[in-house]
Amino acid sequence: MRVLEVNKFYHERRGAERHFLDVTEALASDGHEIAVFSMEHPKNVVRSFPTYLISRAGFSDEDGGSLWQLLKGVARLFWSFEARKTMRRAIDEFRPDIVHIHNAYHQLSLSFFPIISKCGIPIIMTVHDYIAVSPDKDRYDDEIGTSFWKFLSVRKYSFPKRFLLVLRAYWDARMGYYSRYVDMFIAPSQYVKETLIRAGIPEAKIRVIPHFVSDAEVHTSISKSVAPYALSAGSVSEDKNIGSLVALFISIGYPLILAGRKTMEISEDDRIRFVGEKAKEELETLYSGASFVVSASRLPETFGLVALEAGAAGRPYIGFDTGALSEIVEEGKTGTLVETDAELESALRSFIAHPDTYDSAETIRRKTIDRFGKQKYLDSFFSLVHELLSRPKG
Repeated sequence: MRVLEVNKFYHERRGAERHFLDVTEALASDGHEIAVFSMEHPKNVVRSFPTYLISRAGFSDEDGGSLWQLLKGVARLFWSFEARKTMRRAIDEFRPDIVHIHNAYHQLSLSFFPIISKCGIPIIMTVHDYIAVSPDKDRYDDEIGTSFWKFLSVRKYSFPKRFLLVLRAYWDARMGYYSRYVDMFIAPSQYVKETLIRAGIPEAKIRVIPHFVSDAEVHTSISKSVAPYALSAGSVSEDKNIGSLVALFISIGYPLILAGRKTMEISEDDRIRFVGEKAKEELETLYSGASFVVSASRLPETFGLVALEAGAAGRPYIGFDTGALSEIVEEGKTGTLVETDAELESALRSFIAHPDTYDSAETIRRKTIDRFGKQKYLDSFFSLVHELLSRPKG
């Protein structure tokens, strides 16, 4: 099978990128031919796969930082001749049987979707956030629905950015990028499936396939020398409620390690330590050495990759009951999910005082691998692929 994998970033950045990279490796190790369509970036990984890259553009220093990069990024909210031309070349040269899209919006644009469709190639899209049904990638609001203009009154981002996001949402809907050209959406959780249905996507076009534990995580043994620290993995940002988490751990007096991309200032001392972004292997070492994994984010996670990685390392997860996390964390067995700040503090203090509260590390790890193994993902993915390829043309 020839699969063209599409994602706007071709390096480790956040959960979407980690899953995208894991998928490309999993498909290749399963004997399939893989090519990647993405964006140029100095951090891009080096792989043997054919790559089709468009020029760098974006909205932050990490995306380039220049005025030209910003202007290209704004243009790609709506259209990109370069992306269309490069996708045409990828199809002509690689001749994929299927195109699997992760995140393409903004930096790549979606204007190449019709190119793929006109060539009669099915498009599968894994839903990593809510951008297909909302101006806000972090959540879907039933009060806004398809009245995207209501997002202008939401207190998030600057007004010019909200305005652009609203215009982009109307443009995507008008062009029918998601409704006309995506043949099947992969929802990583039942929560996401139900959200997409509420937003108007037909249930017949949605298949639930959870993310999976990578080979590296499966083959990493559980550390026997667990250190007295909690790990918070992911972006160190205000939207992840990191400020409150740091304050809570200072109050409790327990060590906390923060690993990820930082976009805010935090108070560091002998208990709070920021270690920056870590490669996958380094992050796995931090997971296996921690006594537990914690999050104070209230964002409605589409899956909860941090909770999955905690389980793969045999570590319990403690955080808020948001999004799809209840589909990963087994209450009282592999962790605890709470509703309020007071409950979070209580759960943390309880576990610190009684570290044998949950299942053993080996049991947590085994349950995670049994439920979210790589082969389960591949079987479900190719069942979907064969279903799409067997449909009559036209």
